[in-house]
Amino acid sequence: MLFAERSDASTLDSLVAAVEAEGGKAVLVSPKVNGAPLSDGSKRKADGQLAGTPSQLFDAVAVVVSEDGCAALLKEAAAVQFVMDAFGHLKAIGASAEAQPLLDKAGVQKDKGVTTPDGSFVSAAKRRFYDREPAIRMLA
Repeated sequence: MLFAERSDASTLDSLVAAVEAEGGKAVLVSPKVNGAPLSDGSKRKADGQLAGTPSQLFDAVAVVVSEDGCAALLKEAAAVQFVMDAFGHLKAIGASAEAQPLLDKAGVQKDKGVTTPDGSFVSAAKRRFYDREPAIRMLA
């Protein structure tokens, strides 16, 4: 789960709980290794720093950011690549509405695997979206 400054604490907490309730492991990634302050004033520690924790390591990704957090991530090549690689590897992407500019910059096109960061993401995260493949690469 990619998060940044002022990400919605409630959404992040709910998503972590939903993933863990299904037997998954939530890994939190932020631009800085020491994490970021959330919308409720608390500070969340990251399990990995964005520049060294690519989305290839995960089965699915969620992007839970604020408008300001998204604006900052738009300037980070690693954030754009994080989302672009998740989409290209046919993974589920759960994104907050505020994350849309980052998804747009990464070339993410809405499909069944691009969801909101809630129960629909947790369900989608259990599989790959092979129907996306012809739209993103030439097939033999």
